[in-house]
Amino acid sequence: MHPKIEKWLSNEVFPQRILLSGKGDLVTEAIMLAGQLQGVSTSKIEAGICSDVSVFRDMGESFKIGDRQNPAKDSIRGLIKWTVQKPLLKHRIVILENFERLSRDAPHAILKVLEEPPEKAIFIFTTQNHHRIMETILSRMTVVRMPSNFKDFEISDEVKQFFQSPNLIWKFKKIEDLIQQSKKEKDKSIITDFVEDCIIHARFFETYQKHLEKLLEAQTMLAQNINSRLCLEHLVMNIKRDIGTS
Repeated sequence: MHPKIEKWLSNEVFPQRILLSGKGDLVTEAIMLAGQLQGVSTSKIEAGICSDVSVFRDMGESFKIGDRQNPAKDSIRGLIKWTVQKPLLKHRIVILENFERLSRDAPHAILKVLEEPPEKAIFIFTTQNHHRIMETILSRMTVVRMPSNFKDFEISDEVKQFFQSPNLIWKFKKIEDLIQQSKKEKDKSIITDFVEDCIIHARFFETYQKHLEKLLEAQTMLAQNINSRLCLEHLVMNIKRDIGTS
């Protein structure tokens, strides 16, 4: 299991909206994750007899938006209607395979529930290419890249730019975006998760291993509740010096 997900589970603090991005059978990963969150066997979920987990598999056709008044259960509006109902277990969990295959209007329909998800709802979406998903959707999801092995691990464009770009204006804007999102959602893990994502990439790619010491230093500073902006700006300037000496 991805180390970030293991950390969420061990700390019993799980995001309500995550996007598993990568190749392979991510739905199985999502079902295993839902089983752990709900305390039920994966066989019950796969058999469709766990009333609080709904799995939408990609059947080769785009997911439809559904009727406004009486939406089908396998439509986006039907999904939204289902999530607001009170769960019998801990959560109402929606698993949706290949989210990028939603029909044209479906992302707009689901955007509101992603902005303000029901208290007990958890959305676990999968995608083989999260860059095909609307930015307004991505900005509300926690993207977790799921490599099956070293060769399958593809660097996030955002992390790549954070490491490689000499454009300090972009990097400081990225810091500001992280801080504002963290304040808006009252969730400091948005900042620590980004740094952790950078650390994971630095460990996977030799090109970025020279930044690892600085990243781990920033992670320690954040854990000590040192001002987030100060930590990230310090990190940016350290990475700039590393780029300048490479």
